[in-house]
Amino acid sequence: MRSIYYFRFSALDSPGVLSKISGILGENQISVSSVIQKGRKTSGAVPVVMITHEAIEHDVFRAISRIDELDIVTDNTVIIRVEEGFPNGDT
Repeated sequence: MRSIYYFRFSALDSPGVLSKISGILGENQISVSSVIQKGRKTSGAVPVVMITHEAIEHDVFRAISRIDELDIVTDNTVIIRVEEGFPNGDT
């Protein structure tokens, strides 16, 4: 099944975090449509939100499993399948 996905990661606010996460997504054929990272904490985690282009469900869960094992990710990733009507034109 192909769908657009919403991910919310809880990740440390440090250099290279987005690179590591997006690298794993890319290795699993998942293309990112948009990224939002708001706020900066002196210590601890910040939310990182990503919306993908259409991706295969199996690839998504394989990638998220690897990402959640990283030491830079502090909690399980929130995954929401976007069924239809997302305004980026992918549906």
